[in-house]
Amino acid sequence: MTAELISKRTRNEFREFLVGWTLREIEAEFEAARIDRDRSSEPQVSGQRRSSVEQHYRTLDLTRPADARRLLAAFASIIERAERNLATVPAREQVERSIAQLKACLAQDGLAYFHGSITSDTPEAHVIFEVQRSISEVTRRAVFDELTVGQIAWCGRLSEQDFLSRLYDLSSLPSHDKRFDSMDSDIWQHRENNLDWDADWVFTDGRIDLVGATDDAFLRFLCEMVHPVVRPDSSEAKALVAVLNRHLVADDWKLVEGKLISGKPTFVARHCGSGAVDLPDPMHAADVLSDEYVRELSGKCDSRLASDDLDGAVTVARTLLEAILSGLESRLAGAKGNYKGDLPKQFKQVTKLLRLDEQRPDLDDRFKDVIRGLVMVANGLAPLRNKMSDGYARERKPARHHARVVVNASKTVAAFLVESYLYQRGKGLLSASSSTAEVAT
Repeated sequence: MTAELISKRTRNEFREFLVGWTLREIEAEFEAARIDRDRSSEPQVSGQRRSSVEQHYRTLDLTRPADARRLLAAFASIIERAERNLATVPAREQVERSIAQLKACLAQDGLAYFHGSITSDTPEAHVIFEVQRSISEVTRRAVFDELTVGQIAWCGRLSEQDFLSRLYDLSSLPSHDKRFDSMDSDIWQHRENNLDWDADWVFTDGRIDLVGATDDAFLRFLCEMVHPVVRPDSSEAKALVAVLNRHLVADDWKLVEGKLISGKPTFVARHCGSGAVDLPDPMHAADVLSDEYVRELSGKCDSRLASDDLDGAVTVARTLLEAILSGLESRLAGAKGNYKGDLPKQFKQVTKLLRLDEQRPDLDDRFKDVIRGLVMVANGLAPLRNKMSDGYARERKPARHHARVVVNASKTVAAFLVESYLYQRGKGLLSASSSTAEVAT
């Protein structure tokens, strides 16, 4: 059995430290590190704060370097915030001792905290930070060359500081100029005050490390370049997307339209070679499929398949279906129920609200067979998450074709339910109360 890269001792120490924080503060730290929360689990710990921390831990497979890095990002942010607030806390000495204990636990795991980041301090811990990338250095440099030669402003209409601040905490990144204490000041000095850095400096800056960054970090930078806040002209943004996709396609990636903001498209990254079903593109802002969380989960399914994170793909596939069901129920009934992770029960309720019920006498028998098949898929996804995903201790590791069929099944069911809902609403067949609506499928 592969050993976990961050010990239970260290995780427990951070959990106990967070007991003194608010639930919203705890949630914010894990959200910032892109760590999901398994609200269906019931940890054997006391108190809401401890339970919240454990529910976030539950979604991670800490034998995987990628998940360990995300948790360490959260831990680094927690320490950095706690040290920043020392001047205002009433029991400063006690908090300082607690912070020292957190760092001591990290040290026992071969890790070291320094100025807002955690790095490896031993060869054994170095494996956490060895990044595997599917977007090659050749492709990345080709993108940078295209932007430089074409004199395309990577920050759009924003200042370089404002653009980068949307992605990074510049005040916590170090300065390369001894006169200043942060990257934020560096940029002001060399790009605004003196203007002695080239316009393409960001592509080779080691603090951001776009050449060596994870695929996710690199793609987030590109998606931000075409965000409506950065490039409000949609035609200009789409033209730049076409330029970027011309290079990304070599590594089976592309940028596609995501949700709309004030009628203007955002863009998300999609892997083209994962063999996964694509969710339909959202038709308008009120569409369930336009929800940012839904689009993010769909992208995660693809990226986790692409990176061979098969356990994670299974986990996200179920979470995606849960998110779609919750979104539909909110629109149909005005609120979503509390199913405590019972996916079949949630699915049954939503299909009832849509009147996709095999007991309906007016439905064709062949379509009833389809409905029964959808129910079987939803019922099958629930135990698969326990047996094969990273949300719990696994009984077995999924094979690639197993993970792909789970992802595709989840997306297929989700797309059918959403399209049925949109069809009925477009025909005026859904009233305020779906229980009295005259629905056709």
